[in-house]
Amino acid sequence: MSVMAWLIPFVYGVFSQGNIFYGLIAFLGIISLHLAANMFDDFVDFQRHKKIKNNLQKGKCSYFLDNQISEFSFLFFMSVLFLLALFVGFYFIYLYKTPIIIIMALTSVLCLIYPFSSYFGCGEIIIGTIFSPMVFIGVYYVMMQKFSLELLALSLPFAIMVVVLLYTHSFLDFNYDMCDGKKTICLICRNKKFAYYFLIFLIFFAYFSTLIALILKVVSLAYFLTFFALLPAISLCKSVYNYIDKEPQNEQEFLCVFNKAQNLTVVYTILTIISIIITYI
Repeated sequence: MSVMAWLIPFVYGVFSQGNIFYGLIAFLGIISLHLAANMFDDFVDFQRHKKIKNNLQKGKCSYFLDNQISEFSFLFFMSVLFLLALFVGFYFIYLYKTPIIIIMALTSVLCLIYPFSSYFGCGEIIIGTIFSPMVFIGVYYVMMQKFSLELLALSLPFAIMVVVLLYTHSFLDFNYDMCDGKKTICLICRNKKFAYYFLIFLIFFAYFSTLIALILKVVSLAYFLTFFALLPAISLCKSVYNYIDKEPQNEQEFLCVFNKAQNLTVVYTILTIISIIITYI
């Protein structure tokens, strides 16, 4: 996820004659923060599990449950990753001051509240916002020292693709999340049939936003290529449809469907990058 979210603004920045070294340093900060935030999310879930003895999601915190790592070692590595992300952030603050401070502050707040966000119906939105547009804006700014309306327009459909990825996960875990007291977007839909239709709406809205950007000439016609990602989108919808009245029986079955959501994001990213290259060539 970090690679895909970073790669689009990085390629865009490279073809805009941006600073490649700063773009690579930004990636180091992004992936460190992503890993640390994921670890923090797991740690919070595991502490809750120890307190109320709830069932954890498939594969969740297995390294704790199987005693593969101590909580102390886990917190140590998590702290190292957070510090590395902060070091990169402070380096760019030294270079660019206020714009980076604002971007870092907003992203940090979103990362800290994410572990609790799934109980308030905004977890998917928070992750979509972090990986796009926050990453898009941040990476491009450290490379170019300015903002781009075109890149901001590209960040909206990508953000929705990120939401679709997480939405697929919560759809497959519908009953588990309901029993655990969570409030995902799926659960707000009240039933899986309506949640399925909302998944279709999300994908439609991603391409509708791209179409509007094309009509308004905010992005070049090359971005019509991204519509080829409708093929994996249709494949995803067909697979998800089979789980309206049931849930995956095991982790392998779960991943078979979830991987299709990942494939959609990967294909969309690749097509967007190809579009950027065509635009500049």
